[in-house]
Amino acid sequence: MNIRTANRIFINGHEVGASGKPGIDATNERPDNIPYVGFSSITGDEAEIIVQVSNHAYASGGIFAPLVFGDKASVMRSRELDLLIDLMSAAGFLIPALYILVLYQLHKKEPSLLYLGLFCLFALMYVLMHGEKLLGNLWPGLDYDWFMKIQLFSSALIYFFLLRYVAVAVKGSIPRTVLRICDAATAAVAAMALALPPLVFSKMEPLLLTYSLTAVSYIAFAMVRGIRRQSEDAGLMLIGMLSILIIIVANVLTLMGLSNSLKLVPYEMLLFVITQALLLSQRFSRAFDEVEELSHKLLTLDGLKDEFLANTSHELRTPLHGMVNIAQSMVEGASGQLNRKQAKDLGMIVTTGKRLSVLINDILDFGKLKNGEILLNRQPVDLKAVTRSVMELTLHLAGSKPIRFEELWPEHLPLLDMDEERLRQILYNLLGNAVKFTSAGIVRIEAKTLDGGGLVQITVTDTGIGIADDRLQDIFKSYEQIGAAAEREYSGTGLGLNITKKLVELGGGNIWAESEPGRGSSFHFTLPVSKKPGTADQDKGTSFGSGAFEAGREEESLAVSGLAEPSSTLLLVDDDPVNLQALRGLLSAESCRLISVNNGADALKQIHSGQSIDLVITDWMMPGMSGIELCRAVRQQYSPFEMPVLILTARGLPEDVKIGLQAGANDFLRKPVDADELRARVRNLIELRKSVRSSISAEMAFLQAQIKPHFLFNALNTIISLLPVDPEKTTGLLLELSHYLRSSFDFQNREQLTTLHQEMSLVHSYLALEKARFEERLEVVYEVEAEFGGLIPPLSIQPIVENAVRHGIMQKEAGGTITIRIREDDDKICVSVMDNGVGMDSELAGRILSARTPESGVGLRNIHTRLLTLYGKGLTIESGREWGTSISFDVPKGNMAARL
Repeated sequence: MNIRTANRIFINGHEVGASGKPGIDATNERPDNIPYVGFSSITGDEAEIIVQVSNHAYASGGIFAPLVFGDKASVMRSRELDLLIDLMSAAGFLIPALYILVLYQLHKKEPSLLYLGLFCLFALMYVLMHGEKLLGNLWPGLDYDWFMKIQLFSSALIYFFLLRYVAVAVKGSIPRTVLRICDAATAAVAAMALALPPLVFSKMEPLLLTYSLTAVSYIAFAMVRGIRRQSEDAGLMLIGMLSILIIIVANVLTLMGLSNSLKLVPYEMLLFVITQALLLSQRFSRAFDEVEELSHKLLTLDGLKDEFLANTSHELRTPLHGMVNIAQSMVEGASGQLNRKQAKDLGMIVTTGKRLSVLINDILDFGKLKNGEILLNRQPVDLKAVTRSVMELTLHLAGSKPIRFEELWPEHLPLLDMDEERLRQILYNLLGNAVKFTSAGIVRIEAKTLDGGGLVQITVTDTGIGIADDRLQDIFKSYEQIGAAAEREYSGTGLGLNITKKLVELGGGNIWAESEPGRGSSFHFTLPVSKKPGTADQDKGTSFGSGAFEAGREEESLAVSGLAEPSSTLLLVDDDPVNLQALRGLLSAESCRLISVNNGADALKQIHSGQSIDLVITDWMMPGMSGIELCRAVRQQYSPFEMPVLILTARGLPEDVKIGLQAGANDFLRKPVDADELRARVRNLIELRKSVRSSISAEMAFLQAQIKPHFLFNALNTIISLLPVDPEKTTGLLLELSHYLRSSFDFQNREQLTTLHQEMSLVHSYLALEKARFEERLEVVYEVEAEFGGLIPPLSIQPIVENAVRHGIMQKEAGGTITIRIREDDDKICVSVMDNGVGMDSELAGRILSARTPESGVGLRNIHTRLLTLYGKGLTIESGREWGTSISFDVPKGNMAARL
């Protein structure tokens, strides 16, 4: 039965059941609407049945469904059947919901699973709140208002998730506009359900039923369109569409009052869920078949890849060995005596060729190990001798890194039962790996005989970046790299450790790693002892450094034919010594001075040292500080025109170029670089830097020539007025004016550093003329605690003093005081010019040095730009209204090259 809302039933004066408590008004009524069963014994042929109903909580009330009468067994059978149907419907939604949502957790890239799972959950809520209303029996104390709110809320979300599911499952079936309208309508209905009482929103029941009918009709329409596009799933989609259409018909009949057909709705929704679950299963089955087919293709391609690598590697070996042998013979004097640089370059070619040969061998061995084709040539092997031969090659990998190599051997170390070439390959991979991931510190190899004397444990330890615990097991897999990341700092094939592991195991040993991120790594492996008698003649311990490569950087001055003076300075930054050597060789034909460092931190030290650097050429991928990070650090002090940056990278995607340009790079070159293109781009960027330098120099010339007519007129008027009164003072002022004009027109000095004495003489002449003019309105205080022989940029103090007089002191009727403070520290000269004039707002003080603001003048901006170019730090301005202005700057001491 369906009696709305509070009701009681009496038979022959006895109450047989109730739902809620009827009342004459809302205050006396307790609304409820849960179906129930009641029994009463009847005597005779007639029974008096009284149904009490009151409704003050819903828009419509009364008996909406017939009351069922019968004997106890028949009524209970009908009741139990209805409960069974609702329970089966609830289970039919609950089980798919849990299964589909768990499946979504495992495969989150399939949003259709999420929408279908949530649709099942809210359909479950629909079943629990309609028909026998099981939720009321499961939660007897649930308030009627909240029961109705949850009912409306869950109904709205059913249509929402159903529409979303169809939009994802049937691609292109539902436009975005419709989805947005659905989002807005669902939000409105949900807000209505949660905010309004049932008496209010129940009055909108026809509107809500119309919304439901419209949503379901559109879903059916979208599925019809989907059937045409996806013919392979047409059968299941047709059944799903028919179930949706039956839901539509049931809602229409109920809305028109012709029949209460809503009991069909849960079954049709369940049928829809079953068909969609089967549909998803079919799609997953097809996806699985496609994956199997792709796997078969990939296995075939993998075999072809191995064959291609093997054939290509064999073809590369012959010319590579020829190049290495020719270069080696030239180093040994086969073609005559070489100078030091030629021998060094050829030695680098030999080392690089041997490294490439090792890589080729790794590629060949990888294929052989996969196919089980490698056989070891076992023989007694001296570990120390093999280690020394590997060390000679590994030393070149260290380049300029400050790494110390150590060997620690026991007094009696037995010979190993191993293939000597394979042992050399194992040690090269481990030592090369240690050098690659260690920017500074120690790389150590040591050995010990394990208990029993049958195995020797060899350990390679470094103080590099270390490895995270969760990656220790993965590093021995193919194509895994310790430094793998979105922006990889450490390049490689990812085969070395995998091949090393297989070779160690093939030799009868084991390999494992221990590491702590930031502290370093230790690789341990064991090999069997040779059964033939004898021990290696070992020292107890040996320690040696990386020889000529131990210095932190290399600096060369290169010029065409060695005759021309270097006209420009280039800073080369790369962690690979071979790349640095190649860059130096490519740029050797340019008239330039080259400074090379192997990391970003050292590059910043060179930049901040104050020396002349016209161009920075940096690799993108470097440990510690990448080229992009270095570029950002440079841009904090220098504009792209003041210090250009050229980035070398193997990456060429548009996103990579965008990242580099946003970081402040001027240009890009992809590796391997073409020599002519590199030189052309270097020349262009240097010319860019020179044009900026010329612009600043021309601006300074303009500053020097900028003799204000009113200043000259006022100075001459002051001198003329003093001539009859004080001829001696007039003579002194004429001398000061002469000195001021001579210094102002000294165009030969604009590209040199000047002494502090010369700059202060100009300042003194200017202030002497102004003080004669303004008399007691202008006071000057000198606080100089520095040697007058110190070097500073010309016209760096006088324009600041002039600015203080004109725009600070003389803007006040009473005048003021200018304090010039110069002190000398161990490493710099500190200059400050302070006045107690009118001052300015802090916001204006921050803008005044910008070239793009109307407040900026030539003088201060020019000084600021020159200081930035020379020393990386410009003027500092502090000011406030009425308390004055302070402008200061620092000049590093030492042999500075003039930049202007």
